[in-house]
Amino acid sequence: MDNAVTSANHKGYRLIASTDPAHAGLHAANLTIERPGRAPHRFPALDYFYDAQQAVSYATQWGRIWVDSHG
Repeated sequence: MDNAVTSANHKGYRLIASTDPAHAGLHAANLTIERPGRAPHRFPALDYFYDAQQAVSYATQWGRIWVDSHG
């Protein structure tokens, strides 16, 4: 799997986690956090993983923590 994308809802926010191929076979964990009526927050390359599914899982969990502390 080269790229993966998943979305989840958390406390009124939409979390869109995705991956991009990076160096040495790694996948960058990217995240966009959306809330109606507000500009989206984009977090590219939060961390890097060898497995794309681990990358989107990490980004989604990171987004939940961000919403809990900023929402």
